[in-house]
Amino acid sequence: MKRNDSRKLARAAALAAGLAVAAAAHAALDPNAFEVGWPLEVPAQGGYFDIPLAQDVYRHAPALEQLAVLDARNEPMPFYRVPVDPPSAGEQRVTLGVSPLYVWQPGAGAEVSVSTDDRRTSVAITRPADGPRTDVAAFVVDARAVERAPTAVELEWRPLPQPFLLDVRVEQSDDLTSWRFVGRGSVAQLAVGGTEARHARVAVSARAGGYLRIGWERTVADFYVERVTLVSSETAEPSLQSAQVQALDRAPSPSSGRDASAPAPLYFDAGGPVPAATATVRFTAGSGWLTADVAVADSLDGPWLPVAYRSLFYEIDYSGARFASTPIDVRRVDKRYWRVTPADPIDRGRVELELRYPQELLRVAANGSPPYLLAAGTRSAGAGPDLTFAAVWRRLDPAPAPARATLGSLRELGGPAALVEPYVLPWRAAALWAVLVAGVVAVAFMAVRLAREMHEKPSPR
Repeated sequence: MKRNDSRKLARAAALAAGLAVAAAAHAALDPNAFEVGWPLEVPAQGGYFDIPLAQDVYRHAPALEQLAVLDARNEPMPFYRVPVDPPSAGEQRVTLGVSPLYVWQPGAGAEVSVSTDDRRTSVAITRPADGPRTDVAAFVVDARAVERAPTAVELEWRPLPQPFLLDVRVEQSDDLTSWRFVGRGSVAQLAVGGTEARHARVAVSARAGGYLRIGWERTVADFYVERVTLVSSETAEPSLQSAQVQALDRAPSPSSGRDASAPAPLYFDAGGPVPAATATVRFTAGSGWLTADVAVADSLDGPWLPVAYRSLFYEIDYSGARFASTPIDVRRVDKRYWRVTPADPIDRGRVELELRYPQELLRVAANGSPPYLLAAGTRSAGAGPDLTFAAVWRRLDPAPAPARATLGSLRELGGPAALVEPYVLPWRAAALWAVLVAGVVAVAFMAVRLAREMHEKPSPR
């Protein structure tokens, strides 16, 4: 037997042994000790499966210790939460200069020359001083030295005094003669709530190297591109789930230090500690804007942890195109409550909070027989993840590919009563108090008896 095969068998045996110990340590749990549960549909393959966590799971189980995966005999099976890789930060950005291409009237005496070498391309226009006005029709970018294929281009232009919208077209060529279309999009400079907002990114599907030409059909006066940034990424961003959260109609009591004249904050309840990666404010009317601070907390009464200051949120229809602000990147914030403090008053019915979060998984070792149940919301000490299972799984190389389970419809188990702290009679304290009371009664009885005896005893003559 090869050494690699023996290692795999040893690791598999270690996993089986660890899980056997873990399974033996767990006794059956009463489903009524949990608030709610979801039946699981698991493909009949392998001894492991993953459960995708939905927003309702976070709502009913703020912590992993309030979860359990039960088999047909209500015995908990080992599980742990699979770590989610953060969004890829491996974006490569290369900023390049541009060369303008001009339009001129025939016969005006203007001359155009193009020179190229291994490092750059130059386009020069020569025309008489009194010749007709020339207009920039496009910009050419020499991207021959860029080794990775760009997925987007970002334009930098000279500031203009007025808002504008421009639809641009991006083409690519290897020889400055034959051009192929690689992308189209809108760039804009907007004035939103007294703040300038720029939309400068255009998605492209281009090859590495070559030349890029950025042009347009409808012109904007004095529009001039100064630089172009080519954006590429080796890995795609992970898909994110979306949760729309409405503003609460209640708020905590105002603190004594808060300025009463300042706009009232808006409070949002995500229902549970959803592991948000981004957050943004959406407008229920379809358009609007506000500048606000954003903070999070485990409780409406705080303490509040700031995650953004003076962020501009907006949704605007401009010249037939729709623009929205970029969501704020919070990496991972697993708090239940969110507070948005606007710079100007706004009605809570006009906005909602959108949280986007990665799909987390529970990895389960299917030691028992189906049907399986994901149970949530409990005070039982028998619930919670199994750290031994997580540690052994990380040592498997290669690890098995678990099946993907599906959550069924939510069902109530023990209901809210499962989360009520059971009353346990403090027997020790009760016994101590009983002894003390008995002692006091005995002393009182002896005092009464002594008083009677002294009263009945005849006085000496």
